[in-house]
Amino acid sequence: MKTLNILILIAILLSSCQNDQKKAEQKQEEPGKTLQSEQWILNEDASSIHWTGYKTTGKIPVKGVFQNFKIKGIKPTSDLKDAIENAQAKINIYSIFSDNEARDKKLIGKLFENMTGTQKIYARIDKTGQDGQPAMMTIKMNAHEKTVPVQLQIDEKNGKVILSGQIDLIKDFGANKAFEQFHQACYDKHTGKDGVSKTWTEVGFSAELILNKK
Repeated sequence: MKTLNILILIAILLSSCQNDQKKAEQKQEEPGKTLQSEQWILNEDASSIHWTGYKTTGKIPVKGVFQNFKIKGIKPTSDLKDAIENAQAKINIYSIFSDNEARDKKLIGKLFENMTGTQKIYARIDKTGQDGQPAMMTIKMNAHEKTVPVQLQIDEKNGKVILSGQIDLIKDFGANKAFEQFHQACYDKHTGKDGVSKTWTEVGFSAELILNKK
């Protein structure tokens, strides 16, 4: 009888050891799962949206930013490139800033307010593209939508994504009337040494998105 009891005790101990080993193995897997579950979260306060216009026949750049915007649609994933695909931005045109109050008032009153329904500019990242290929972004302004290629720079180490591209206010968005109003308001300021006043329809833009891991 004692022998039987000893055998039962050994069986219980072996079963307990096997369970402890399985628990230990599961615990060893947990750190890997934790790393996989880390997600990129947008730091909107640290992110920025820039624009560059051009004046005179010498194509002198005029730079500025939009200070008020909202970005949504960042995917809950640990892959930075996947995280931003299909992200959307809503940009408040009244927050435009070029460090020149008179210029900013003209941009708002003569350009944007003469466009159709353009209190906000909308942008969406449609595709982040394969390696070496441009990403694609759709921009909505003046009741027009235009999909344009953008260069994509990803810095995984620092959680930074930079998208940069160019649009044409007339060719892409049909903003002839608004553009002419703005050009006339800036006629003297956009006159170069050659005596010619020129406002370029091309506008460069870039968005710097800063993301943190959660």
